[in-house]
Amino acid sequence: MTGTQATIRLVGAEIRVEPFIRLTGSTHILCCTYEDQAPILAIDDGTVSLSVTVPDTAQVTGEDLKRGRALADAVALYEAGLDQRAANQDSVASEAA
Repeated sequence: MTGTQATIRLVGAEIRVEPFIRLTGSTHILCCTYEDQAPILAIDDGTVSLSVTVPDTAQVTGEDLKRGRALADAVALYEAGLDQRAANQDSVASEAA
């Protein structure tokens, strides 16, 4: 059990799906690229799958590029946070030894 889950909520008259993916060694992350359409980022873990692409895969706009860069920036921040947390844990472990 990885803790990955998806919650479905009724918000007013709309249904809201909230996937929560805990990345583990069994999580599959890939980006499929094509010559004639926009790429698709896919994350699969257990019973939860998430795909990310642009609204019109036949045409990439400036707004699509802006959103792609925002996604890349968020992933870089996530990775930097993991690095910092791991360094802090290593430091505490070394001091305790």
